[in-house]
Amino acid sequence: MEKIKLLLIALSPILIGFLFNNLLIFLPLFIYIAPFLMMFYWFWVGTQFAENVKSPAKAILLANSIGIISLLVYYWQFVMVADNERILVLAGFSQMFTVPLIYLTAKIGLIFQQTPNEIIQVTGFILMLIVFTIGYFYKKKLLKQHS
Repeated sequence: MEKIKLLLIALSPILIGFLFNNLLIFLPLFIYIAPFLMMFYWFWVGTQFAENVKSPAKAILLANSIGIISLLVYYWQFVMVADNERILVLAGFSQMFTVPLIYLTAKIGLIFQQTPNEIIQVTGFILMLIVFTIGYFYKKKLLKQHS
């Protein structure tokens, strides 16, 4: 049961990203709070993996595997493939993992480029990775203190 729970949690950023995109239609100001809600959630996900996965490397890889795949698909669709050959469904879904962070990652990306599309995706993934890792080790430390 725990494995299924962890799998669903690992897949959840795709659903959250999809919901975020649709929610912006009705609540455009949500873009400002969404990055912080997503980071809080992904920190919590790190704590859940800490309770169930002993190896930090395995936990980080498993939880962020969808992010890794999304980033690879994004680069394939937006960097390696011509615009007219792009598969729109793949191109869209490849951005869902990090889209709730867009307000924050776009600000960071604009420091480096005027059109920061790739940097937005990479920065979003790195941010998710860092937040998850902090949550994982925070919970591991708490578990160690209580045992």
